[in-house]
Amino acid sequence: MGNYVTVASVRRTSGIGSSEINDTDVEAIIVECEPQIERHFNTVFTPKERIDILDGNGTIRIFLDKNPLLAVRALKIDGDTEDPAYLHIYKESGKIELDTSQDLTNSLFKAGSKKVICKYLYGWLEESSTETTTSAASVAGTSVELSVASETGFSADDWVEIYGMDGYKEAAQVSSTDTGTITVDQLVYTHESGSKIVKLQINEIFKKLMNFACSIAMVARIVGQSYTDIVGYGLGEFHVQKGEPYTQWRETATQLIKERDRLLSRIKPRPSVVV
Repeated sequence: MGNYVTVASVRRTSGIGSSEINDTDVEAIIVECEPQIERHFNTVFTPKERIDILDGNGTIRIFLDKNPLLAVRALKIDGDTEDPAYLHIYKESGKIELDTSQDLTNSLFKAGSKKVICKYLYGWLEESSTETTTSAASVAGTSVELSVASETGFSADDWVEIYGMDGYKEAAQVSSTDTGTITVDQLVYTHESGSKIVKLQINEIFKKLMNFACSIAMVARIVGQSYTDIVGYGLGEFHVQKGEPYTQWRETATQLIKERDRLLSRIKPRPSVVV
């Protein structure tokens, strides 16, 4: 099964029923098409952990390979482990910057080949309407239990973003929930009481694009298998010609492609930074 769209949503978009293409084949088309949209936009829509091995540039800032940047989980400079809490992170660009007011072993991203190793989360998501606030300060660490005003709407495996007036912001994955608590996999920062916890979700435009991409693939499948269709028949001196079904499917494909391209024009792919 796909991660973002369903057989029902693709059928609703395409108008193609199970008598033309069965559910198993639609599921296979979804599995093929969803990653194509992620590749087009040069990102992912479910947070993914990545490790970059980068050349140091001798400055306090460096760009990671992927963005949007959701959290930095670990950092090494020239073999020395640095506290990722001592970083300023820039979500949209994927830039990280050392906070030189902190007790760092390295005050710069030391120049040289493969001097910087960074483990981080990236992914293109947006805030949903599901949110709550913490009722106590949190601590950095793994398997962190957060006291919250309400756990309603949150469940295991959800991705959330945590931020507040202390200026710290990061994403984490929910491990479990209980009455008045939400446990997340890891926090790099300490967060003050009253910080917001917001559930993250994929933008609906990307889901629409995936539905259109799947629908176009299904129309191509229909046209490809239509060579066996009976387009005319005779009975004695009478002859009936139904016409080729291709013309109807061609118009369907044209409209689907137009709508896909319209949506693609509204959002640009994420940049790749090469230095």
